[in-house]
Amino acid sequence: MEKQTAWDYALGLIKIDGLTPTPEFLAMTEKEIRGEMTLSEIELSLSKKYKMKGDKVVGQLLKQ
Repeated sequence: MEKQTAWDYALGLIKIDGLTPTPEFLAMTEKEIRGEMTLSEIELSLSKKYKMKGDKVVGQLLKQ
C-alpha cells in the first residue's frame, strides 16, 4: 500500500471516532510520506511526549 493511502486510511479511522489529530501529528505523517521521518521516529517522538501514567495518558495526542 502506498504511504499516502495508508495514512489517509489511518487518519480516516481516527476521524470516525470523532477525534482530530493534532497539527504536530499531521506534520509528522507528512514527513513520513516524504521519507524525511520513519515510523520508528514517529513512535519514539510520541512516546517521549505522551507517557502512560497508570491508566491515563499524560499529554494530548488527539483533540476531542
